[in-house]
Amino acid sequence: MANNHVIFIHPDGTSPAHFTMARLVKAGPDGRLNWDTLDQARVYLGHMEDQLTGTSNGGAVTHATGVKVYAESFGFEAVRDEDGNPVVDETTGRLVEEELTALSGKTQTIMQEAVAANKATALINSGVIAEPGTGAFAARVGQADVPEGATGFAAFPRGQFAEITRQVVESGIDVILGGGLVNYLPVGTEPPEGAVYAESAEQLDAISTASNIRPSINLIELAESLGYTVVYTKEQLQAVADDPSVTKVLGIFANEDTFNDNIPTPEGNLRGVEENLLATNTPAYVPTAPTVGEMLKAAQTILERNPKFENGSFTVLEEEGTDNFGNIDNASGTLEALLRTDEAIGVAKEFYEKYPNTLIITAADSDAGGLQIDDSDDTVGTFRTNPTGLDLPDFPDFQNPGDGQNGVGTEAFVAQPSASGNTYSFAAAWAGTPDFAGAIVSKAHGLNADKLPVTLDNTDIYRAMYETLFGVDLPDREVPEFVPAPEATQDTGNVIFIHPDGTSPSLYSFARFVSEGPDGRLNYDQFSNSGVYLGHMRNQIVGTSNAGAVTHATGVKAQARSFGLDEFGEPVVSRSGKRGVTILEEAIAAGKATAVINSGFIAEPGTGAFLAEVENRGDVAAITEQIVASGVDIILGGGEIHYLPVGTVGRFGQEGIREDGRNLIEEAKAAGYTVVFSKEELQNLPEGTTKLLGIFAAEDTYNDNPEERNQSLGLDNYGQPLPDGTPTDPPTIAEMLAAALPILAADPDGFMVVAEEEGTDNFSNNNNSRGALEATLRADAAFGVAMDFIRQQDPNTLLITAADSEAGGLQIWQPTPFAPALPETVDEALTLPVNPTDTETFQNPVDGSEGRVPPLTPFAAQPSLDGAMGNFVTAWAGTPDFSGSIVAKTYGMNADLLNSTVDNTEIYQIMYQTLFGLGSLPDYQDGTNDADELVGGDGKDVIVAFGGADLVAGGLGDDILYGGEGGDILRGDLNVGDAQNDEAGGNDVIYGGTGNDRISGKSGNDELYGEAGDDVIFGDAGDDLLWGGLGDDILIGNNFLGADGANTFVIAAGEGTDTIVDFHVGRDRIGLVNELTFSDLSIDRSGSSSVIRLGDEVLAIVNNVRPGALTAEAFVAIQV
Repeated sequence: MANNHVIFIHPDGTSPAHFTMARLVKAGPDGRLNWDTLDQARVYLGHMEDQLTGTSNGGAVTHATGVKVYAESFGFEAVRDEDGNPVVDETTGRLVEEELTALSGKTQTIMQEAVAANKATALINSGVIAEPGTGAFAARVGQADVPEGATGFAAFPRGQFAEITRQVVESGIDVILGGGLVNYLPVGTEPPEGAVYAESAEQLDAISTASNIRPSINLIELAESLGYTVVYTKEQLQAVADDPSVTKVLGIFANEDTFNDNIPTPEGNLRGVEENLLATNTPAYVPTAPTVGEMLKAAQTILERNPKFENGSFTVLEEEGTDNFGNIDNASGTLEALLRTDEAIGVAKEFYEKYPNTLIITAADSDAGGLQIDDSDDTVGTFRTNPTGLDLPDFPDFQNPGDGQNGVGTEAFVAQPSASGNTYSFAAAWAGTPDFAGAIVSKAHGLNADKLPVTLDNTDIYRAMYETLFGVDLPDREVPEFVPAPEATQDTGNVIFIHPDGTSPSLYSFARFVSEGPDGRLNYDQFSNSGVYLGHMRNQIVGTSNAGAVTHATGVKAQARSFGLDEFGEPVVSRSGKRGVTILEEAIAAGKATAVINSGFIAEPGTGAFLAEVENRGDVAAITEQIVASGVDIILGGGEIHYLPVGTVGRFGQEGIREDGRNLIEEAKAAGYTVVFSKEELQNLPEGTTKLLGIFAAEDTYNDNPEERNQSLGLDNYGQPLPDGTPTDPPTIAEMLAAALPILAADPDGFMVVAEEEGTDNFSNNNNSRGALEATLRADAAFGVAMDFIRQQDPNTLLITAADSEAGGLQIWQPTPFAPALPETVDEALTLPVNPTDTETFQNPVDGSEGRVPPLTPFAAQPSLDGAMGNFVTAWAGTPDFSGSIVAKTYGMNADLLNSTVDNTEIYQIMYQTLFGLGSLPDYQDGTNDADELVGGDGKDVIVAFGGADLVAGGLGDDILYGGEGGDILRGDLNVGDAQNDEAGGNDVIYGGTGNDRISGKSGNDELYGEAGDDVIFGDAGDDLLWGGLGDDILIGNNFLGADGANTFVIAAGEGTDTIVDFHVGRDRIGLVNELTFSDLSIDRSGSSSVIRLGDEVLAIVNNVRPGALTAEAFVAIQV
C-alpha cells in the first residue's frame, strides 16, 4: 500500500473567471495566485448520470466514489428499469435506490477506505460539515432518510444535515473542521461555553427545529466520547495544533456556515447579498472562525504527528462560500471566498514542499452564477444582453446589472497595478444565480499530477486520488481514447495557430453536448496540453481582438487600441527584438511558407495583425493592401469589397470600398496568385498552385446578427445570397486549412499558418447561441484537420489554439433536479434570476435553438454513456467581450512548452521556438511609462523602456535596447558610468527613441541610434556605429580612452547638426545614408574643427579634425 498523501481542494462553483477576479485584487493581472502555480491544468467535465450540470451532492459523490450518479444522490444509486428509466416508489413518489459500489469495487467512499487503511484523514469545510463537498466523503443518505411530507430543501437526501453530521462524527476521520453547530445539538440544547458566536439555545432553535437539521442526540458529546478534542474558534484551533498530545480534533466554528450567505434577523432570514450585508453591518465571514487555509494548516500539523501519518494521509477541503455567494451573485463575498481558497492552496503547496509524495488536486463541480469580469468606469453600469436585433417591445434588450464592491451599480473593484504600472477598475457580470455546467478547470500539482487525462471527467478526480493513495490502477471511463502526437524528429518545425475568437470551455461544452454528448470528445478535447490563458492588455484587463492579435503576433503586451503600433504611435517591438516585425513576417523572411485564413474578412485582426500595422483597425483597405503585399503565400477568407475600388462590383454583388482606385485582386493575379471564389474552386485548384488567394464573401462568410434578425432576413448562420438569389456555400476554415496544407507542406523550410474562426466571437457578441454553436463546431473541425496532418504527415508540427477574450459569457442550464426537465417546446418566455439586491431580482432571458422569443425550442443534448441527458437552454452574461475563462491548448511538437497558466505573450514564444528552435529568443523585459531601472543579464536581452526617464543596461550579452519616450540613459553592457574597457561585453543595438538620451555602447561592437531628440552617444570600446537621428546630437567615439575601435559616425540630411568627437582619421569613418554621397558635401574649417555641409544645411561638426583630413576615404555609404 502506498504511503502517499492527497489534498483535495474543492472551491465549489468556481471557474477561471472567478480566479481572475481574485488575481486582479490580490496580485494584479501580471501576478500569480497559488492556484495559478499548480503545475497541471485540465478542462473538467462535470455531468451527472442524468443531467449536464453537476450538482453539489452528486458531484461530491462522484469525486468520492468515481461513479456517475443521478443528480439527487447522496451516496446511493437509482434503481433503473430495463429501459434505463429510474424506478419510482408508487407509495412515496420517490426514487427507489440501491447501494452504490465505488469504482474500486467496494461499497465505501475513498475517504472511508483511507480510514480503514489506517491513514491519517481530515475533512474541512467553510460551510457546515454536512455540506456535500465533505459530507459525501463520509456519509450516505437516501430517499428513505427523507422525512415524510418534507418540502423544499428538506425533501432532498442532501438536506438531511443532522444525519450526515452524525455519520461524519462516527466516521473515524481524525480531524473534522467546519461549521454547523445547529447540526450537532438537539433542539433546546444550550451552546457550549467555547462557542462564543452562539448566544443561546433560543438562538439556535430560531435557526431551525426541523428533524433534518437538528439531531436527536448531542453529537458533540458523542464526539468527545470518541476521543475528539472539540474547539470552536480560530484561537482554540491554533492551541490544539500547538499541543503535541492532540491527534483527534472536531472544530465547529459557526452556528451554520462560517460565511454569511444568509442573515438571520427577528423577521426571518435575509439573503446575504452585498446590500443586505452592508445594511445590517454583517461581515462576509464569521470573525472568530478560521479560514479554510488556517484550518488546513492546523489539520496538516495535527495529521503529521499522528502515528497513522506514516501510512499516508488524505485531506478533503471545501470552500463552500465560493458557491453560495456565487448563487446569490454576491461578487464581494465570492471574492473573499476565492482569496481564502487560494490561501489554502498555498498551505497545501507548503506541505508538498515538505512531502513531495503528495498530490494536490482541485476542482469545482459546476459554475455558480456564471461570473465574468469586464473593465469598468469608477461606478459599474449594466451589460446589454440577448438582443433580438428587432424592434420587439415585448422582448427588449435586457440590461444586466453589473456588480461593484458593494453590489449592483456601486463603486468598481480595483486591481493591483500591472507590470506596466497601470491600475484598472473592473465590474462583475453574472449570467444568473443557478449552477451552470460552466467552464471549469481542474488543477493539480505534485505526485501523479502529470498522469491526469488530457480532458478530465469528474470520475477522474477519484482515479487520481485513489491511485495515489493506494497504488492501484483503476479502469478508465469508456470515452473516446486520446491519440498522442508522434514524436518530433527535428529541432525546428511548422506552426498552425488556430484562433477561435471569443471561445471558452463553455462554448466547447455546448458543442460537445449537441454533437457528441457529454461523454463524447471534440477535437478540442484531444489536445495534449492545456493552460489557463491570461489575456490582459498593457492598459486594460480585457483583451481586444486587435491588440490580442498583436500580442500573439509579437509576443509583447499591446495597448488595447493597437493594430501593430504602441501607445506612442511607433511600431511595436517584438519579443525577438525586431521593431515592427511579427512572427509571421519573420517566417516569410526566413523563406518559410505562410498562410492566413479567416472565416471573416481577411483584415480581421486575428489574421490582419500578423501582416499589417495601421493606426485604426477600421482601416480595412490598408490592412488588406499590406496583407497582399506581404509575401504571404496563401490568403483565404472574406472581404472582397476591401480588395476592390469604388465603382467595381465584385463576384458577390457588392461594390468595392477602396478609394485609391486599386484592384488588389488583379494585382494579386499579376503577382502570381491563383484566385478562387468558392468552395468548389478551392477544392479543385490547378496543379502546381503555390500562391493562392481565396475570397469567399463580400465581407464575412457568416451573418453575425441575433437569431431573430437573421430569421427576419432569411439568412442562415453562414453564406449569403448572390445577386441571382443563389445562396453561397463558403468553405469552412477546416476546408480552407485542408486546401492550404498540401501547398505549405511542400516547402522544405517549413511553414506557419494563422487561422481564425471569427464567427465564434461575432455570433457570441450578438448572444446568438445557434450561430455560436455552428461556429464552434467549425473551429473544432479545423483542429481535426491539423491533428490529422500531425499524426499522418508531419510530426514536426505544433498545433496551438487560444482565444484572447470570452465573448458574451455563455452558460448551459437545465432546471433539474430542482424543477421539471425542459420539454421540447416552451410556450412562454424563459428567464433566469440574476444579481438580486435587497429590493429586486432581475430576470435574464435565455436562448433556445432559434433565439429567445417564444415559443422557445430548447437545445437537445446527445445521450451520455448512461442514457438520455435532456434538453437545455443557454444564458449570457452580456454582449461584450469579457476577460473570461479561456484555456489555451497545444498538440504536437513542443506542446509541452505550454504552462498551466499561460500569459498571452507566451503564445508567441511557443510558436517562435518551434519555428526557429529552442533557445532562439532573447530574454525580454519592458518598463512602465514612469522612470524605470531595467538591467539585463549575461545572455542576450531585449529591453523596451517605453515612457519615462529610464535607466537601462543590457548586461554582458548581445542586447537590443529601446529607450522609447523620455530622456533615457541607455548602457549596452554593465550598469556603470565608466566606459568598461577592461571587461568584455556584447555587441549591442540601442535605440534612444524620442527624448534627449544618453547612450553608451560600452564594450563590444555596437550599433547606437539616438533617434529623435538631442542625444549624447558614446561608442566606448569596440567598432561601433553611431547615428544620432533627428536632433542636434553629440557622437563620441572611443570616449578618449585610447581604445582602438574603428567607429562609423552616420550623418543624414534633414536630421539636425551633429557634433562628432574623438574621430580618428584613417580608422573611423563617416557614414552617409539615403543616397547622400561625398561629392554632395562641402567641408569647411571652423577653428580646429571641420564643418560638413549639404548646401546651406550643416550636417555635422567634426571636432579637432581639419578639413584636409576628411577625404573621400573617410566616408562610407551605409545601407539602411
